[in-house]
Amino acid sequence: MKLAFIGDVHGDLERLAACVQSAAAAGAGTAIQLGDLGFREDLLGPGRPWPRFPIPVLAVDGNHEDHLFLAWAHASGLAAQWARHGLLHQPRGSLARLAGRSVLFLGGALHADRPQEEDNGIADAVIDAALATCAVRPPDLIISHSCPAGIGIGMRGSPAMAMQAAQHITAAGYDGGPADDAGEAGLARLWRNLPRKPALWAFGHFHHAHEATVGGTRFLALPEGDPAEAPVLWQA
Repeated sequence: MKLAFIGDVHGDLERLAACVQSAAAAGAGTAIQLGDLGFREDLLGPGRPWPRFPIPVLAVDGNHEDHLFLAWAHASGLAAQWARHGLLHQPRGSLARLAGRSVLFLGGALHADRPQEEDNGIADAVIDAALATCAVRPPDLIISHSCPAGIGIGMRGSPAMAMQAAQHITAAGYDGGPADDAGEAGLARLWRNLPRKPALWAFGHFHHAHEATVGGTRFLALPEGDPAEAPVLWQA
């Protein structure tokens, strides 16, 4: 089965639906959305006209979500209704089996443009739980919103946001990694302690395409989702 990866759409559900349609037309059996989808009540609350997708869409949460609403959606059963429409939110640290491959999902990221909130970053407890899971079933593919910091991937934030990132990450006491190899310290800890490195690690968050191979793993950053662009596929 082919998997298609879709970058940030920031609440534009019509754009997401068009990206999924393009992925299905290209032969993908499942689409994976890399965070900042737009999990908010005004978009995905009860009674909203949710899109229906031709193939399942598995999504992690990004930093630009309403995380309180997302938690309520799972507790209330609303997330189960999304799943019946083909949209499945994958909680942080969850593991899925797709076409015989093990896939680990890790949402969340530090804000670069505003003060940090309670739930946007990745908690140490989530990384600990993910490592325990990976010790039993090492993932073939990791999906996250951001990427590990300081391991050689070479991600750079937007130059226009450098001053904001310095204020809201570094000056606020958070570790966003080197300016030329940015990401999440928690994901770097996960990477260093994985019992077996995955074949592929896909992520969004930075809004531009980038690719690097580190330790035998292909790291793939996707720009914002664009249905006019050919979908990025991976043979699972």
